[in-house]
Amino acid sequence: MLKKTFAAIPAMVVAATFAAYAQAPAGGQAPAGGAGGQGRGNAPPPAPMAIKQVKPGLYMVTGFGGNSTVRVTDQGVILVDTKNLGEGPYNDLVAQIKTVTNQPVKFVFVTHVHQDHAGNIGPFVKAGAQVITHEGLKKNLETGGPNGTGYESAAGKPAMPSATYAKDREVSVGSAKAHAYHFANGHTGGDTVVYFPDVKVVSLGDEFVAQPPNADYPMGGSVLGWSKSLAEVLKLDFDTAIPGHGNDPLTKADVQAFQKKIDLIGKKAIELRKKGVAKDMIRAQIQAEVPEMAPWMMTGLVNDMRLDAFYDELTAAAK
Repeated sequence: MLKKTFAAIPAMVVAATFAAYAQAPAGGQAPAGGAGGQGRGNAPPPAPMAIKQVKPGLYMVTGFGGNSTVRVTDQGVILVDTKNLGEGPYNDLVAQIKTVTNQPVKFVFVTHVHQDHAGNIGPFVKAGAQVITHEGLKKNLETGGPNGTGYESAAGKPAMPSATYAKDREVSVGSAKAHAYHFANGHTGGDTVVYFPDVKVVSLGDEFVAQPPNADYPMGGSVLGWSKSLAEVLKLDFDTAIPGHGNDPLTKADVQAFQKKIDLIGKKAIELRKKGVAKDMIRAQIQAEVPEMAPWMMTGLVNDMRLDAFYDELTAAAK
């Protein structure tokens, strides 16, 4: 059974969290995934950060942004994802890490461009960590988005990483290793999954979430590529998965079920496109013919602004 013990959070950290975040944008927490910075209206403030042990030496930090993974060794820390952009979230994330180790963060992997995961690239670089992303994330920052001018959010634009990779990248700190992979475009075109082989844990960012997923086509996302990426992830020897959003670690069986849904959606979408189903009807038709995708909604997976790109991808695949 997975350990679900929360490390103690100092009262001053919690108080600072609410004070610092009182006027902060909601970041990429909405189902639109990375839309970031939209007003919350009457919505409650985001939950404060909390750190919990997943396995000995490995923790996850939930709250105020996508989940972060913290791999602790006696020679330093490997971190995955950096929370919402801003001094408050950065300081709080560092404070959470310090509740379990005094070792510095040596390496940071960022799973994708959305600011609720990539927001604090800059501060970690300035603090001396090597921040590593897939080259697609750097491209997203430079030329992504509907206008080709690069990723933007109301919270601001994350800084550039200090290093990129094309297919995979491994780092070691003490006795721990972390292996980063980009298998295919999925949630975005710069997705990274990070595998910790010694503890059999994989950190998946928003390629795997405990909520309805979405494909960010302006940032290179792909429903068809997503299932291929997760199929490769499932070949890794892991038993525990850290989702990009959700309060608890999940299992390999959960990833298998998620991948199966994405795969069914993609196959049905191509089938319907070959039959000539019109663009304005294809999402509803997929929804009707793939009941297994419930409770997900096609209008969430592919929203109205991304429908043209989705249909273009299906048209190319149907040839």
